[in-house]
Amino acid sequence: MNPRRGNVSALLAIAAILAAFWICVLPANAIAAEKEEPRPLDRAEQQVLYQAQQAMEKKEYARARKILAAYIEQPSDKVHYLVYFTLGNVLSMEGNAEDALERYRAAANLYPDDAVVWQNMGKACYDLERYAEAGDCLARAHALKGPESPVLAYQAAVAYILANKPATARPLLESLVNLPSGTPEPDWLNALLKVYLDLKKPEEALALTRRLLQRTGSDPRLWRILSRLYIDRGEYNSAAAAMEIYASLAPEDPDPVRLIGDLYHLANIPLKAARQYEKLLSPDASPEDYEKTAAAYFAAHHMDRAIEVLQRGLAKQSTAAMWGQLAGLYYEKGDFEQARKAFEKTVLADPKNARAHLMEGYCALQQDQMIAARNAFERAARFPQQHVEARKMIAYIDGLRRTSTQGKIPAE
Repeated sequence: MNPRRGNVSALLAIAAILAAFWICVLPANAIAAEKEEPRPLDRAEQQVLYQAQQAMEKKEYARARKILAAYIEQPSDKVHYLVYFTLGNVLSMEGNAEDALERYRAAANLYPDDAVVWQNMGKACYDLERYAEAGDCLARAHALKGPESPVLAYQAAVAYILANKPATARPLLESLVNLPSGTPEPDWLNALLKVYLDLKKPEEALALTRRLLQRTGSDPRLWRILSRLYIDRGEYNSAAAAMEIYASLAPEDPDPVRLIGDLYHLANIPLKAARQYEKLLSPDASPEDYEKTAAAYFAAHHMDRAIEVLQRGLAKQSTAAMWGQLAGLYYEKGDFEQARKAFEKTVLADPKNARAHLMEGYCALQQDQMIAARNAFERAARFPQQHVEARKMIAYIDGLRRTSTQGKIPAE
């Protein structure tokens, strides 16, 4: 039996105690002392149960099954519920959960106040992947046994989680973690945290995550959950800080680096974002990684660092996007010569980049190179999106020519 079947979050691996579920063979009256007592076993029933138990102890399950089935098939208006219960146990031990469930139900119909019957019925349902029914049976067993049966409450909650019924699991788990006696088991807290996340209860989930971190602060999974909860609250700085702790505890996972950078970007802390992005600039980094890192450094007013990052990227792979970004940085810095050269590289890589043609003209204009500027604007004017602006600049340059006292455009 694998308790991880079904929709259990990989993020919160619930260590379901159901995995260690033993078939309980204790007489019911040893547990249900305060309930209405079942009728006593008669001599024939005592004998058949004794024979079946002897066979079961020897693992002769087929013989035990035949003994019990033969007794049930005898004409009689009364069969003690323990006979059906024991036959259910035999069938369960043979791996026949379907037939075992039928016998447990017969036992419960005859005497519904035995917690062990409901417990074993829940186990059979669990084996059959009928998780909602398993939860109902285990919850009934817990109710019959009372608060001294926290394991049953947890088992019922896990079954409900597997059945995608977190709302039903919630009160069981909340009662466990708030027991006045002792400290809650970590599995109980983890299961409740999953329930809160499934139910989209962010405040409850946040409080419980902090509580868990006080106990197990070295669990990277909890720091990742905490980061996710902060993201949902729009607290990106706190989310990034939590994710950094996660990354330090799980260094084999490369994914958080980019996420941390994105979170610092959203928190408007571009320098921290840039430093995270720069960690991604490995030998196999993509041009987009260089562009993103440079953009973050530019936003942090580290212009030279942004330029250096792009130069490193272009040394590996020449792309129009990186050349265009580098050209824009040089232009912003006021280095129009280097900006013009970068825009020229941009249009060489992407001749249809209308904006690069236009900006090449502006760079030449800043250098008083009117012929080169006009030529660049002429190229830009061929593109509809830059046509109007380019024609205005051409007219401006032509106007300078007409009004020039020299009657010439300054020499190149």
